Amino acid sequence: MAITTVVGASGQTFAVTVTGGQTQLLAQQYQAAVSTLHNSGNLDSYDLAPGSNATSGSYVGHGLISEGGQFSLTDSTTQYISIGSYSTTGQDTLNSAVSLDLSGSAAKNVSILAGDWAGVSLTAGNQDGTFIGGVGDNTFNGGSSSGNWTIATGDGNDTITGTSGNDTISAGLGNNKIVLGSGTNVVRSEGQDTIDGTSGTDTVTLLGGSSVVTLGANGTVYDTTSHNTVSGGNNTFITGGSSSTYFSTGAMSTVSGGMNDTISASTDIWQIRGTSNSITASGALTFLNGTGATTVSAGTSTLFGASGLDLMLVGGSASSTNLYVGGDGSETVSAASSNGTLHAFAGTGDETITGGSGADTLVGGSGSATLTGGSGAANLFALTKGAAGGDYTITDFGSAAGNLMALYQYGLQNDNGLASVLANATVAGGNTTIELSDNSKITFVGVTDLNASNFTLS
Repeated sequence: MAITTVVGASGQTFAVTVTGGQTQLLAQQYQAAVSTLHNSGNLDSYDLAPGSNATSGSYVGHGLISEGGQFSLTDSTTQYISIGSYSTTGQDTLNSAVSLDLSGSAAKNVSILAGDWAGVSLTAGNQDGTFIGGVGDNTFNGGSSSGNWTIATGDGNDTITGTSGNDTISAGLGNNKIVLGSGTNVVRSEGQDTIDGTSGTDTVTLLGGSSVVTLGANGTVYDTTSHNTVSGGNNTFITGGSSSTYFSTGAMSTVSGGMNDTISASTDIWQIRGTSNSITASGALTFLNGTGATTVSAGTSTLFGASGLDLMLVGGSASSTNLYVGGDGSETVSAASSNGTLHAFAGTGDETITGGSGADTLVGGSGSATLTGGSGAANLFALTKGAAGGDYTITDFGSAAGNLMALYQYGLQNDNGLASVLANATVAGGNTTIELSDNSKITFVGVTDLNASNFTLS
């Protein structure tokens, strides 16, 4: 909390209380502008009285309000308005509600610095302006305005209705309600706020947590905290926070980062570099470099993993398809609770991949991999020479007669190559292990009668 002082009528000291970083910064700029005009002799300071106020003069007008009541301005010269108290001790003692109507003001630009403990209600006109609501529960009403406004409020519970112009809003601590207009708007939210921006193009930064944000198309949200709820339309971009909930209602949206978030989309969505998120998409999901314990349910999904990913595919329909491509490091992917089909390509690390009820394709990478076809019949397990070279364990190869092992680019279809590999197989403990020319080793768990019909070659 800080006291900003300006020169009032007759040179008296006029004090205004402000709280919050953004209000204090703007108050300092306001003070500097007023002081510069005063020192140059280009400022007329005068007291405003309840009711309608209209002044004229050759200089910039600076109106001061030091009592409660309803005020309005109809002139074109008053460009600065201070709301607070005259004080010889530097204290702001105004504690009576002020209502200020600028809808009749002819000024092109108006700046208001308010420090009323009982709150200020401001109605904007079509001018551009700055409103600094330092203390108390303040209201900014710009619903009938087409101006561009900078609005900053302190630690009260404030209500802000934006203009149809382009607004920059900084809401301080408290439970604030913010309704954005149809312009291009920027919001900095420090409290536990409710923000509605369905008609404009909005950028919102959440600093306080536990806020509710509803945006239309082309919105951007930076969630720097936790437990926020965000809904966005088409082409919304969200930087994820922690334990927040995100809804995409448009054709396509993106969530980047985030930890332990719940993400849902009515159609398509991208999720980039998230950690331990739960993702549901009625349409197509593109998942890039995610990690941690992650749950996915989508109509179709394209999934690129990262080290530490523990991915669970759930739900979906029999027509759902999931493409997984592994990265570096250890990863686990399971489609055991999925109704769709999994096409999985292991990466360079140690991978554990489990299919579901569909006819899945599981391809080993250059690292070690444990592959389980799952409950579906006719699963295809595969290695490609040049991309393989690890140790592979297939846990349920013998569970369905339709399962096949594909060996690509090994040339085993020539010169009895496969027969030679099978002849040199090792059978031990009820399992069969074969070794290929690139040092790949495949162990078929529970299989002792491996034969050529179990393989497809190219």
